[in-house]
Amino acid sequence: MKKSLLFILALSAMMTSCATATNKSAEESATASDSTEVRTVECVASGDVVFVDLDYIMSASKFYASEGKAYETKMQEFQTRATEAQQGWAKKEESLAKEYNKLQNDAAKLQQDYEKGLVTTLKAQERQAELQKKGENFQTRMTGFQTTVQTETAAFQQEEQALAEEQMVLMNRFQAIAREAISEINADRRYKMIVNAVSVVDADPTLNISDLVLQKVDELYTAGALE
Repeated sequence: MKKSLLFILALSAMMTSCATATNKSAEESATASDSTEVRTVECVASGDVVFVDLDYIMSASKFYASEGKAYETKMQEFQTRATEAQQGWAKKEESLAKEYNKLQNDAAKLQQDYEKGLVTTLKAQERQAELQKKGENFQTRMTGFQTTVQTETAAFQQEEQALAEEQMVLMNRFQAIAREAISEINADRRYKMIVNAVSVVDADPTLNISDLVLQKVDELYTAGALE
């Protein structure tokens, strides 16, 4: 009767995806002096089309210093933790893959040695039992690793969604106070049109009323306009 010894190990596919959200941080800008703001207003004639740099206004505002920086720090910490988790999962996956390959190679060698008559049936069975035990232990740890990855990934995704909502609220709050500031500045309709700087290809710098709007935004925020 032909000798045969079968040893099969199953390795489940590992999924180590982690959602990461990226959030672009605003750069801090130095606010212009009060004298510059006065000169800017004086240089812009009533009825002119002027523009505002909302990115600059936000990054230089008291609003950003109070609320924006805190969010930015929180997002950076989240991204760091998410990246470290992904790297940890990748290393663990690599380690498990090497362990699996060794088990497969050991099982294949045992099969070959047995078929060549290099080991007795009793010895082969003993070694097979050892490999089977190692395989079961491996599968248990593999399952645990997959469960950990899935649980942590879900937690990261939930946190990312919360941060995205927080960012949306933050932007809505800034837009609200910026609109109010612009509305108050142009209450007398001195400017025919006020446009966002992102839409401006080229313009006379004297048409930039960003510092004036920044001053009003800070004034409103300090007065509790968003409370």
